[in-house]
Amino acid sequence: MTQQNTTLSRHLTSDGVVVWTRCACGRLRMDLVPYAGGTPLTAGPCPHCASGPAPGAQS
Repeated sequence: MTQQNTTLSRHLTSDGVVVWTRCACGRLRMDLVPYAGGTPLTAGPCPHCASGPAPGAQS
């Protein structure tokens, strides 16, 4: 069975939505999804579980 990433929380900021995620391997990751539609900023991505920001992060 394949484990999936788990969204821990979403926080609105003046620049966009910050999404905290736990990778399937257990590593913590942070994504900033800008309101202006720019390139998301990511901190702590796992090279083995790499994926984009959680779906629906801007909702």
